Amino acid sequence: MLTILVPTDYSPEAKNALRYAVEFAAQTGSELVLYHAIPEVMPISEIPYENYYSDELDEENLLIESFKNQAELENFPSIRSPRAVVNFSNRVDDGICAAADEVKADLIILGTHGASGWKKYLLGSNASNLIARAKQPVIAIPSNYRFSPIYHIVYASDLKNLDTELNILVPFSKVFQSVLEIFYFDYAGAESEKMMLDAEKYIEAHQYRNIRLSIKKGILEKSLDEQLAQALNPGNTQILAMFRSNHGWFDNLLTGSISEKMVMKCSIPVMVLKKEEV
Repeated sequence: MLTILVPTDYSPEAKNALRYAVEFAAQTGSELVLYHAIPEVMPISEIPYENYYSDELDEENLLIESFKNQAELENFPSIRSPRAVVNFSNRVDDGICAAADEVKADLIILGTHGASGWKKYLLGSNASNLIARAKQPVIAIPSNYRFSPIYHIVYASDLKNLDTELNILVPFSKVFQSVLEIFYFDYAGAESEKMMLDAEKYIEAHQYRNIRLSIKKGILEKSLDEQLAQALNPGNTQILAMFRSNHGWFDNLLTGSISEKMVMKCSIPVMVLKKEEV
């Protein structure tokens, strides 16, 4: 059973991510932990009176009550009752990381898109900051995305540490019996041919038979995020999986405005995991 942390600021984007998390939990038998950060400095002009906080217990109760109201309104599937956790933080990524460690979360699911003013406390660039720092995998949910059975996952890979990364992604894929399609952009580098041959041999010998390798011709004149977006078929793919790295071409993919393009503008959920350094 997974423990899934679901941050919320009660915005429509966060409620949409919660709906996704509930469906995900129902499919996987996971436990949800609802999270909210109480700001240490309150921007009073942007906060409605009814959202003022008195203490952590009140906020935890508000999280549970809000969940129950949304569950009744939207007819959520049956899952085990969620827990709630709050903390004080003016940096939402700090708060989420601390909460994820506290509850020993296996996964974080949060909403993206459409934030302005106070809502930026959870959304906007905070999603990119969290993805850059979180120890746990993060699934970022677009604001209008609705959960659907996960039968096709695209894994964008540099083919380095392929065995280690498939050891993480294959169990996830098995839960849904998904096809795991590996996208590799080939720039005809000195090591490319060997890496592709090694990858094909490894996949052929793998016990999980739903792994596919798709070689894409890398175009130097186009950014990686542009090529990845063009190669994706949102109508046939339910999750884009990426491993973030401190080095290499994924560094470019997940830096600054590139990160926002992939996480904040992608029309399907994006799952980002920490790449093991060797």
